[in-house]
Amino acid sequence: MLFASHRFTRTFGVAVSATMLATGLVSPAAFAGPGPTSSTSSTSTTSTTAPFNKLQLGSSGPAVLALQLKLASEGYWIGNANGRFTDLTQQAVFALQKANGLNRDGIVNRWTSAALYRGVRPTARTTNGLVIEVSLSKQILMIVQDHKVVKIFNISSGGGYSYATGHGYSTLAVTPTGTFHVYYQVDKWDIGPLGGLYRPKYFSGGIAVHGSYSVPPQPASHGCVRISLAAMDWLWKSPYIPMGTRVVVYQ
Repeated sequence: MLFASHRFTRTFGVAVSATMLATGLVSPAAFAGPGPTSSTSSTSTTSTTAPFNKLQLGSSGPAVLALQLKLASEGYWIGNANGRFTDLTQQAVFALQKANGLNRDGIVNRWTSAALYRGVRPTARTTNGLVIEVSLSKQILMIVQDHKVVKIFNISSGGGYSYATGHGYSTLAVTPTGTFHVYYQVDKWDIGPLGGLYRPKYFSGGIAVHGSYSVPPQPASHGCVRISLAAMDWLWKSPYIPMGTRVVVYQ
């Protein structure tokens, strides 16, 4: 495949890789303008768009590998680029769709593909230092270094529902906004009254960034910032979220 060469064509108004065209991930007709009209014929014709080969959970092959490599090059954390559309690839697609205001279904259709190849990435709000930024409106977590977005993750934050705390009262499942710091961490499952948090990094009381088996594209947690188990393992191995790291949460 020629994907690694990173040669793109802009014939169709967006940056599209040769591999994506060859494998059907992006169809040239998807971006084609109106066809030429004939001045000698009064018969009107209806233009058609070629079918788009959607990629989704369970897909595999060269088009998926090209997708994974492009996601990774744009900063979306995908785990391994292996040509198989796994739940981790779906997590990265969720993050891409959220960052671009698209329907959060985890399926790479023509609009999601076009957004990826436009290369529009979320903008960091902080300007200096190492920061974990959490956007509640977009439902993404960004590792930011001196205003540069290094990595982007799908998250699920507080779902806004009422729940019993286990201490005799109820409260709302919300993720607090503001500037915090990682003040405590547990390098294993941390079991509490509401269940287990995988390798949590606490930044505000009992609120943490932690791994979870369930990271849907919508807010669903009790207030913590959920990411996938594999992503949490990667964060622990990385240099990006040690004790004391600034965590900025905003709408």
